[in-house]
Amino acid sequence: MLERLLIAAIVVGAVALAIALTRRLLALRDRRILTRIRAAHPSQPEQSLTTPKIIYFTTTSCVVCKVQQQPAIEELLEKLPELKIDKYDAVEERELANRYGVLSVPTTAVYDRDGELVSINRGFAPAAVLYAQATGAEVMLDGGHEMSAERIESPQN
Repeated sequence: MLERLLIAAIVVGAVALAIALTRRLLALRDRRILTRIRAAHPSQPEQSLTTPKIIYFTTTSCVVCKVQQQPAIEELLEKLPELKIDKYDAVEERELANRYGVLSVPTTAVYDRDGELVSINRGFAPAAVLYAQATGAEVMLDGGHEMSAERIESPQN
């Protein structure tokens, strides 16, 4: 009985260690990608208060892009009409996609008003999350099962 408990504890510990190491490696990879992109495109202080920008990677066969991400971006454009969207096909623009570390679509890279890269979102990103990242606002999600239907709420003063 004690042996089984010890074996179970070792297995659980090994799994926890593997998860922690994987998370650390993914965070390190993300930091390297952000550092490489920021070095290639440094923000320019003389052009402060520019418009926020989203670089959006998709493919022609991406269902999530068409059904969820595109409507979220359209909702975002209603709230932030000055927002610039650069849409790329990840297959056709492979070199650019590699620079941003695109492994799946949709992937969005969000730049704030100062031209600073804020976040790279892998997978579906709701409009409220993209809005918060582009404007520096706090993310306000209603929760529930409809991730694509999050409403963008302005911060309350």
